[in-house]
Amino acid sequence: MTADYFFFYTESNIVCILIFIILLTRDLVNVNRQEKQVYFDHALIAHILYFTTDIFWAGVISNNIPRTRFSVVFLNFSNFVLLSAIAYKWFQFAAAAEQMPLRNTKRGILLFRLPFAVMAAAMVVAYLAAPGFWVNASCELNALYYPMMLAAPLTYVLTSCVYSLLQARKAEDQASRRTLLLIGLYPLAVVFFGVLQLAALNAPLFCFGCTIMMLFFFITSMEDQISLDPLTLLNNRGQLLRYVAQERTRRREDVRTYVVMADANDFKQINDTYGHAEGDRALTLIAEVLKSSSRTMRQPPFICRYGGDEFLLLARAREPEEVASLVECIHSGLRDICDANQTPYRLSASVGFDEWDPEKESFQACMQRADEKLYQEKKLRKQQRASASA
Repeated sequence: MTADYFFFYTESNIVCILIFIILLTRDLVNVNRQEKQVYFDHALIAHILYFTTDIFWAGVISNNIPRTRFSVVFLNFSNFVLLSAIAYKWFQFAAAAEQMPLRNTKRGILLFRLPFAVMAAAMVVAYLAAPGFWVNASCELNALYYPMMLAAPLTYVLTSCVYSLLQARKAEDQASRRTLLLIGLYPLAVVFFGVLQLAALNAPLFCFGCTIMMLFFFITSMEDQISLDPLTLLNNRGQLLRYVAQERTRRREDVRTYVVMADANDFKQINDTYGHAEGDRALTLIAEVLKSSSRTMRQPPFICRYGGDEFLLLARAREPEEVASLVECIHSGLRDICDANQTPYRLSASVGFDEWDPEKESFQACMQRADEKLYQEKKLRKQQRASASA
């Protein structure tokens, strides 16, 4: 590495570090950070530290910084730790995004940290037992250093990749499937850039590749915050308006569009009796039922949290009986999920729907008719309850 290339390498890493600092600063001021965003921020910090130590290592191998045994051992062990941290934090990000069951248990945490702990201990023991094992007398790295350095990061990379791709196959909608595929392919893309940098190209492709991919995921995260309800992870009202605006272009002669309104029954009572945390849990259970019930239709409907305990679906069907079947699935699904989760209350919802023709009427007009049918069902339910208690 020449002096000119070292300065170019340093400038490139500094630019990438500044970009990561900007992303981190922007994310830290967000008061609605979710679990996966915390791990994403941890990955940003690990990148910043890795590129910083990598600048010093580039200075050593270009003879701009004195090559001593201490500098070689310290910088390369630091690079091992930080590269493992990048891979581990990305693995945690993937686990949080995919709701991996073991991720927050003691057993899971110990298991996930095991590859790094084993390889870190192996490198320390190898160095103490035989100082020339991975650094020779001339302060050059031996060939055995690189497999030891990459073993833990590659374990996390391959695990997160395989798990994400498997989860993508089970995803219930195209957006989730796309996100899971990107999470799984990110580490492979970074490895590809790293191999290119080492193999042939005289350019800092690893830091460029990491920066491009992290920027992409940051932008994707911002889009999710704009379009998704943070509690239920359903579409929000803003996304509904964008979807409705494009509905005319999706029209087909043999398929009708139905607006389905759903409102949780006695939701205030759940909040007042069991607290708002349990009320939030109830809303997430309702969202889960809406998503599982929607899979019974030929074409999955658009689902959003309209506000509070109200939900809205835009369903496409050839006959109204298909929508009626969806409504029945929602009712039975709410009963089943209460039994499965042993909730101290019974979840139910009033549902109303009506057909919408975008070419003849506004969306609000159809939504109002669906809402009126919803309240007719709610009123009937109250009358039946009053008759039963009389």
